Amino acid sequence: MKSGNTGSCHDLVRYLEKETGEGQRFFSHTEQDISPERVIMDIDGNKKALGANDAKFFMLSLNPSQSEQMHLIGRKVDDFKELTPQEKKEVFQKLEAFTRSAMDEYALNFGRDNIRGGQDLMYYARVETERSYHPEDEEVKQGIARIGEPKPGLNLHVHVIVSRKSLDGKVKLSPGAKSAGNTWELEGRGTVKRGFSHEGWKVRVQECFNRKFDYQAKEGETYVRPQVSAEIGKITNPELKRILQDEQFTAANQIVAAMREQGYTHQVRKGVHSFSREGEVFQVEHRLLKAFEQPLSDEQLKSITERFDLTKYEANPAGYRENGLQVKDISFSTYVKDEAQKGEKALKEVAYKVVYDEQNHTTVSFATVRQFAYEHQINLVKSEPTAEAVLKKIKNPELKNLLENYRFTSANQIVVAMKEQGYTHKVRKGVHSFSREGERVSIRHKDLKKFADPKLESRHMEGIIERFNLYKYKQEGVAYRENGLEAKNISFLTYQKVPIEPEEDKSVTGKPETKEEAQQPQQETPGSEAHPEETENEAETPMPEPDPVKYRKELKEVSYDVLFDRETKTYVPISAIRKYAYENEINLIDRYKHGYAVRNEDLRECLANPEYRTVRQINKAMRERGYTIERDEAGNYTYIKGESSFFMERRDLLAFTGYAKDTGGRERERGTHRSADKTVGFIGGKAKQKLINEILGDSFRTERMLVGNVKKAVSLIQNPANIKMMLIKQIGSFLNPFKEL
Repeated sequence: MKSGNTGSCHDLVRYLEKETGEGQRFFSHTEQDISPERVIMDIDGNKKALGANDAKFFMLSLNPSQSEQMHLIGRKVDDFKELTPQEKKEVFQKLEAFTRSAMDEYALNFGRDNIRGGQDLMYYARVETERSYHPEDEEVKQGIARIGEPKPGLNLHVHVIVSRKSLDGKVKLSPGAKSAGNTWELEGRGTVKRGFSHEGWKVRVQECFNRKFDYQAKEGETYVRPQVSAEIGKITNPELKRILQDEQFTAANQIVAAMREQGYTHQVRKGVHSFSREGEVFQVEHRLLKAFEQPLSDEQLKSITERFDLTKYEANPAGYRENGLQVKDISFSTYVKDEAQKGEKALKEVAYKVVYDEQNHTTVSFATVRQFAYEHQINLVKSEPTAEAVLKKIKNPELKNLLENYRFTSANQIVVAMKEQGYTHKVRKGVHSFSREGERVSIRHKDLKKFADPKLESRHMEGIIERFNLYKYKQEGVAYRENGLEAKNISFLTYQKVPIEPEEDKSVTGKPETKEEAQQPQQETPGSEAHPEETENEAETPMPEPDPVKYRKELKEVSYDVLFDRETKTYVPISAIRKYAYENEINLIDRYKHGYAVRNEDLRECLANPEYRTVRQINKAMRERGYTIERDEAGNYTYIKGESSFFMERRDLLAFTGYAKDTGGRERERGTHRSADKTVGFIGGKAKQKLINEILGDSFRTERMLVGNVKKAVSLIQNPANIKMMLIKQIGSFLNPFKEL
């Protein structure tokens, strides 16, 4: 068509209407008898996100040979007009079924995960029965026929108009992209596969026809790859011939393995391969098999490497089958020189792995794929391995034991555990390397993190807390050891972002002005008055945006303490224990449970006495025992008796006496504060400030005493009368007694 395929398909549809006969209507993958108007409307409407010069549709043609057409008809005929109406109807139905199968193969040939068959395509097809001569035909060149004259014989064929976009309009599909299986990066959406193998489609369509109609293809009818056409006539066995025509191999032993997969047994002697199956035996020279060796092009190797997922292969080497690729084992016997036998050749078994590309029917060694990926910087790791897959790869017994039998909440804890085993440690570009006495093991930081679970189960955490004495740990630090628990320090180097201070430009301002100078208005000199238009322009000029903050990375040491639970072989940070205890209202310092860790015997006895409930009562008892008590600015206590003294943090003493225990009570008091604050919000000026100072600024004990009175004040908010005056009157009735307290 002169109009091409970048615009409307109108001209093409009208051209394909040149034949009008019974049953010659457009059909799709699921429908029949479709009008030309609908074909034009659907194809032309399915072009979202396509540019003006992009192809909007393509025309494909399916062209059975004379022999194949007669096979469909079921008898020998010389012209389509010889068929009965019923035979015409049946052959049309067969061609429609064949077209749908061919379009299934067309869809699968793109290798897209979301394009699984012809049902995902938008296409319309039409069977034609006539052909006419074209200028390039030999008969026209010799003057035997004229351009446009009908050709004799059977000329059944199918034209298919297929949209560039998939049926749902989401995927672009172009048979013009010949590099099948390639992937490309689509911003914001990851990688997308593209490409189409013309040779692969031709082979598949031929196989589809043969299989669907039980047809034995004759010589010259089957599509043969150009590379093997010269030697294929020397192959007598049809099974081997089919394999050599349809497949591409990079080594002769791969051909032998393919024949074994078909059930043949194999022997080789003096350069001649013998294949046998069910009494059938044939031979072929090794030299002839080697003629069918063909290395893969860079384009083919790139397609394989971009689809191969090393992670999934390592997780399941024996059953790997992903993205149209399989990994197979090739084994064969060959003669190699044996140095022990003075250089004589000995028969040895050789084995290696190959990658089989199901889309393009190619076989290549796994080593070649890895080498190509390395040379072209293609990452074969397409997905993150599971923890189980990582564990399978690890050979080092110490690291494997730690990852299998110990529990960590952070990857750096694993590093410290390896250091305790005597390993030195280095990390570079996200890879940890551990060395000891010439032995070395490496593991990615991403993989190491798979064995670190930052959150323990409640039962597990509470089991550790039950045995943990926070007060004793605070006294002993990393020397803390009791009840199967050990304190350890985790320290490591890491890069942290540090903002770069911009250098001050003194070249313009010189000496910075003082605060007074900055506040003084500048004196105007004669002739310096601003013109109105200049002032207006300056006002419209946008202020320059501040430079974005720049950072540099600095190597800094980070450290924190963990508890190691020998019973469960678990590492857990002390900070995580304290956080869990706070969120679940669990006391980590209890007078009756943890008081044994207090080194002063007298204070220990006071804590054990249930009659002493407050700090005041305990300190009074300590004075009665002859102690002098000093209190520093932070409120911490020092107990002195004779020449001996004992220090106790106020926070720890409060925890022992239970002040830090009633978390729910503290929350209620915070609620009281909020209610009181809401109440005083209705009061203005000095009265409000006075109320805040007198009530909310008082001590803990005073707040507890005020709860009842504050509730009274808050209840007045609901009174629709003059709330402000009533509130002042109510609060004023109990302010003075609190001042005396």
